[in-house]
Amino acid sequence: MRAILEPEFQGDSADYDVLVAGVELSANVRGLSCEIGLRLGGGTKLILDAIKEHELDRVHIAIDPYGDIEYIESNTEVLRHDYTNAMRDMCLTNMYLFCAQSKSKFIFINLEDTEFFARYADGVPTYSTVKTIETDYALVHFDGPHSAEAIRKEIDFFHTRTPRGAVFVFDDVKLYDHETLLHPYLTELGWVLFAQGERKWGYTKE
Repeated sequence: MRAILEPEFQGDSADYDVLVAGVELSANVRGLSCEIGLRLGGGTKLILDAIKEHELDRVHIAIDPYGDIEYIESNTEVLRHDYTNAMRDMCLTNMYLFCAQSKSKFIFINLEDTEFFARYADGVPTYSTVKTIETDYALVHFDGPHSAEAIRKEIDFFHTRTPRGAVFVFDDVKLYDHETLLHPYLTELGWVLFAQGERKWGYTKE
């Protein structure tokens, strides 16, 4: 008799309904979904569940260096969390077990955001009977460095790679005063706020 293993995930944020709504809003948009900051995998699982619920043929990528390196907590703090390689290994054990069971399309990229931008500026290769270079993003969840400067660089990278109707979701918005420092910039670029939670704000691209 074969044992059935059940993956376990934890989250370290709130307003996860904004992520689920973002998948629905971007259902007809071409491209990958992407999460900067995998951590414990709770948010990623919800995104993958929503992709499956809406029967989308979409690959989700997650970018995270782990390694317990210095982490930009806010505009004023740089510290170390427990985002260790042991956390990475446990999270990926659960994540790939979940993907095998749910037939979700998931790629983990073990890089910092700036390293990802340098190495994948011309697209992310995916393989499923044929090789495809994915250059567009339908949904991006920003949950990596939490300084306005770092997030603006992330916005600039993804803005030019998102079609109309794409979704941005920003986590821990109070840590870097998102409303004052980044909301006006996003508005200028043509992004419209659709959800304003305690910790997450969601936008769609006009």
